[in-house]
Amino acid sequence: MNRPQNYYLSGLIILWLLVHTFLIQHYGFRELEDGVSHIKGADYLLKYKRLEDTRHIFYLTTISLIAVFRWIFPGQIMPFIFAQCILSGVAMVSLYFSSVKIFNTKLAGFITGLVFLLWWDNIHWNTTTMTESLSCSVTCFIIYCLVFFKDTVKDYVIIILLVIVITFTRPTGVITFVGVVSFFLYYYWQQIMAKPVLKFGIPVLLLLIGLGGSYIMFSRWDFSKQLKAGNIVTYMNQIEGTPLYEESLHLPSNNIDLGDPDSHPMLKMASYVFFNPGHFVKTASLKIWYLISFYRPYYSTAHNFLTMSWTFLIYILFFFGFRNTLHPIKVFAATVIIVNCALIGIATVDWDNRFFIPMEPGIVLLVGGGGALLYKRLISFLVKLF
Repeated sequence: MNRPQNYYLSGLIILWLLVHTFLIQHYGFRELEDGVSHIKGADYLLKYKRLEDTRHIFYLTTISLIAVFRWIFPGQIMPFIFAQCILSGVAMVSLYFSSVKIFNTKLAGFITGLVFLLWWDNIHWNTTTMTESLSCSVTCFIIYCLVFFKDTVKDYVIIILLVIVITFTRPTGVITFVGVVSFFLYYYWQQIMAKPVLKFGIPVLLLLIGLGGSYIMFSRWDFSKQLKAGNIVTYMNQIEGTPLYEESLHLPSNNIDLGDPDSHPMLKMASYVFFNPGHFVKTASLKIWYLISFYRPYYSTAHNFLTMSWTFLIYILFFFGFRNTLHPIKVFAATVIIVNCALIGIATVDWDNRFFIPMEPGIVLLVGGGGALLYKRLISFLVKLF
C-alpha cells in the first residue's frame, strides 16, 4: 500500500470537507449577480422547454444543471450547490494526480491540492449559483486529460467533449479552448514542421478561426462603451459620487476616437487601439495589474497586504514549477494566462476578480511542482547546515 499518497489524499479530502463546511456556514448558499439570472433561466427552461434569452446559450451548462436539480428538488438550490462543491473536490483530486504525474512526486500533488483549497478568492465561488465553480472544475478535468494524454481516439473524444462543455459554461471557455489548441500545436510540433501543407495550412486556418471567433465575440460584447468610459473596474463610471467610487479606477478621456460609431465593434476596438495608444496602454496595464495582483483600492490595507503576500508566494512557486517541467501542459497554462490577460486588457477587470478563474487551475498545477522543488532544496540546505 502506498502510504504517503494515501496520507496526502486523505489529508486533502479532510481539508476539502473542513473548508467547504466553513464556506457554507460563513456564506450560506448565495445567488449573486448573474447567479439570480441563471436560476431564473433554469426555471424558465423547465417551464417552457426553451431558453429565456439567446445569451443564455453561453451559460447553457450551468443553467441546464440548475434546471436538472430544480426538477429533482423543486424550488431548491442547496442540492445544486452541494453537487458543485463535490465536483470541485473531484477536480482537486484530478489536479493532485496531474501534478504527481508531471513532477513525479506526491508532495507536488499535495501542495497543488492544498493551494487549490486554501486560495480563498477562488474556492468561495463553490457556494454560488454563478458559473465560476463549474468552469474551474471542468478546466481541472481538461488539464488532467492533457497531462495523461496518450494520443488515442478515446482521449480525443473526452477532450473534445470537455471543451464543448466549458465553451457553453461561460464565455471565457474560449480561453481554455485556445490553451488546448496551443497544447496540441506544441505536442505535434515536429510532425507539423515536417509537412509543408501543415506548416503553412495550420497558421492560415488558425488565423481564420481567430478572426471569425473575434468577430463573433465582438458582435456579442461591444467593449467600446467601457473603453470610452475609461472604466478599469466594470461600470465604475456608473457609481460616481457614491462611497464605492474610486477615481483611480476610472480614467475617462474626451479625446478617445472609436472611428465610425455605426461600424462593427471589432473595428471600433481596432480604431481605439490605433488612434489612442497611450490611453490603451495605460488602462490595459492597470486592468492586468489589478487582475494578477488581486489588489483593490477599496479593500482595507490589511486585506490588500494579506492578498498580495499570498499571490506573491503563488507566483514564485509557479515560476519554479514552470521551469521544473518540460511537459506540454505548461504551454497550455502559459497560453491561458496570456490570452486571459489580453482579454482583460481590452475589456475590464471585475470587482471581485472572478475573471481570474480561467488561469487558476494551470497556475495551481505548476505551483505544486515549484513548492516541492523548493522544499527539497530547503531540506538539502538544512542537512548540509547541520
